[in-house]
Amino acid sequence: MTRKNIANTQRFLAKIVVLSLCMSATLAAAQTEGILHSFAGGTLDGSVPYTGLIADSSGSLYGTTDTAGPNGYGTVFQLVPPSGGGTWTENILYSFSNGSDGATPVTNLVMDSAGVIYGATGNAGAFNCGTFFQLVPPTGGGAWTENTLYNFPCAFEGGISGPGSIARDPSTGIIYGTVQNGGPFNGGWIYKMVPPASGGTWTNTVLHNFTTNPSAPGYANGCVPWTLILGPNGGLFGTASYCGVGGGTVYRLTPPTGSGTSWNFALLYSFGSAVTSPNGYNPYGLVFGKGGVLYGTTTAGGGARYGTVYSLTPSGTGSPWNETIIHDFTGSPDGNYPLSGVILGPAGSLYGTTAGGGLSNTTCGAYPGCGTVFQLTPGSSGWTETILHNFAPTGGDAINPNPGPLLQRGGNLYGVSYLGGASNDGAVYAVHP
Repeated sequence: MTRKNIANTQRFLAKIVVLSLCMSATLAAAQTEGILHSFAGGTLDGSVPYTGLIADSSGSLYGTTDTAGPNGYGTVFQLVPPSGGGTWTENILYSFSNGSDGATPVTNLVMDSAGVIYGATGNAGAFNCGTFFQLVPPTGGGAWTENTLYNFPCAFEGGISGPGSIARDPSTGIIYGTVQNGGPFNGGWIYKMVPPASGGTWTNTVLHNFTTNPSAPGYANGCVPWTLILGPNGGLFGTASYCGVGGGTVYRLTPPTGSGTSWNFALLYSFGSAVTSPNGYNPYGLVFGKGGVLYGTTTAGGGARYGTVYSLTPSGTGSPWNETIIHDFTGSPDGNYPLSGVILGPAGSLYGTTAGGGLSNTTCGAYPGCGTVFQLTPGSSGWTETILHNFAPTGGDAINPNPGPLLQRGGNLYGVSYLGGASNDGAVYAVHP
């Protein structure tokens, strides 16, 4: 998949609380997958959900849609589980207006201990290039309150900067994020949003800038940063989708020591220069496993060019880290183009989705095939893949899981798809392994 195609698809782009809740009439005992909500689009509901889900302590799920909703420019939604049988209930918490509040929410959401939600939009705001926002729950019924905490500057020559992902440090309340384009070298940047001590405004600080200039020394570090996760000792670990050798990188940022002010950048691994690279191309998603091992996916490359799941093991010499290909995707009946990364499950298993591939050879959206949910289980002779669900082009099933990682809760996996559902505006689904 070329950079242009991937960029286009990005924009097109309890056991279910507890099994006793029965989750939904669509997830019967004999099934492994069920649709919790089908988005309807228009002015009554959102359309094209773009990121993954988060959950609160009650089991309610939260996410975003890229478009539609009452104001037409995307929504933040809540899905409340049934109290006993029945269906899940959707509440639209906020509908973006394409004004100072922003439009088209594009990052994952994070939530603090008070139930306040944070995220970012890719359009509108003061510079028409997106906002960092906060949604505060009501104290006694009524509407949630949206606050714009930061307006993203535009990319080189006025292009959209494109926020990527965010991660929150629960000990400090600081939120770290990536912007895929723009900055002084046009390769995107990493920032941190620091909450005020009491009242006042949040403070935005740029931690690192990437470059798209092949002649610049920093080109080897990658560009177009996407995933960002918290690591040990206050460090940040992330993926850059391109540059480096050509196919992106995995990197680490560590905070300054002593009186220093600059964060230390370390290049951990560089992927190949083409979609045919056997070590993968265009990385998405990261998660830590035992022993400080990182797991992630590449959307292309590998033995069959349909993407990989890989591990990176710390090197005794610092860098590069040692890569092992855990799985090469083959398209059909296997999946292709794993955009979501993987999450860590019981006994070291990994769970993830592919945007295309599976049993269906039908073209679904921008992909050959409708996608899969997969499990990789470690064993003495290697890793074994199990397809937990093949998404289908008929019957109102979800189609094309989006770049957000799966959410594991109460023995179930929850995810979101770009397309599918009853109106083909996307869906929220659950899979019981």
